[in-house]
Amino acid sequence: MHRTAFTTLAIVALAQVALAHSDDIEVGYNPSTNQIVAEYDADLYPWLLPASEEPALAGFALDDPGFVSIVEVEEPGEFEPLSALANIQLRVLSASPAFKVWDPLGPGEAGFQIEGPRLWTIGPRFFDTHPWWQIDTSDPAYDPAAGPWSVTFELIDAAGIHQPSDPITLTFIPEPGGLTLLAAAALVLRRRV
Repeated sequence: MHRTAFTTLAIVALAQVALAHSDDIEVGYNPSTNQIVAEYDADLYPWLLPASEEPALAGFALDDPGFVSIVEVEEPGEFEPLSALANIQLRVLSASPAFKVWDPLGPGEAGFQIEGPRLWTIGPRFFDTHPWWQIDTSDPAYDPAAGPWSVTFELIDAAGIHQPSDPITLTFIPEPGGLTLLAAAALVLRRRV
């Protein structure tokens, strides 16, 4: 009886972990090219960003999707776990106006935006971490008609063990409910002025 209950709990727990990471970007490498590989479900994009619940981030923001390193060989010779010596970083190559990516240690704070020479250190395997993705409605470059917003980045290995990934482009749009709230807030502010 106890063994069956334990087995059932273990299966449920593993299923929860699998579901929790089904929308994350899985990171490994291709042993034949020694290149970092990122796999994700392209059908999930454009990603819907809700109205931001992070006080320092105006507009639409969320800390999903995240980055998860694979822990076992998924496709032999094509998609395998990173070297234990690797140290993965994210470098933003380009982003739509008013779209920002933030280090999870300080979203909205000066010095924590991932842009230009400022990289985000994801770290060595095994990681499960999430940056903040933001459509910044307070940015002067924000244009509600300009969407969808996109960001192109690459994953690099600061330790030099693996070659950089190919550029990865993700697209984002505001959740429809969030747009309604933003329009209502603009109307209220307009009436007060």
